[in-house]
Parts: sequence; structure tokens; C-alpha cells
Amino acid sequence: MMRCEEALSRLMEFVDGDLSGDEEAAVKKHLDICDRCYPRYDFQRAYLKFTRRLQDRQAAPAALRRRLFRAILEQEARHRP
Repeated sequence: MMRCEEALSRLMEFVDGDLSGDEEAAVKKHLDICDRCYPRYDFQRAYLKFTRRLQDRQAAPAALRRRLFRAILEQEARHRP
């Protein structure tokens, strides 16, 4: 079975639909049973859905975008295995 580190390293590709069939199936299988990784997947999926809906709206100021991405990266760093 795929380990958390590998599943999380492929998470964005999984959410974007950029994995091969076998890779996608392996990540999905891991997320289906891993209580630690699924919330991160759920956040990434919701975030992507939200940002896609906003594409037609005016972009946030650059300073706000930097703060947001910095906060996401910090949270990811705190939750690394």
C-alpha cells in the first residue's frame, strides 16, 4: 500500500486529475482508508473548487495572495509526517 508521504507528494496531481490510471487508483485507495491524509485532500479539493469559481472575478491584491499562500505552506510544513 502507498505510504502517506507518497500520497501527499502526489496530492495536487491527484486533485488536478494529472495522474495515470494506476497512480490515481493507488492515491485514491490510500485516501479512502487514511484518516490523516484525507482531510488534506479534502482541503485541497475544496480550495481548487473555490479558486476555479473565482477565476472570473477580480484577483485579490498581491499582498493578500502572498499571505494566503504563506499560511498554506506553513500549515503544510506543520503537518508533514
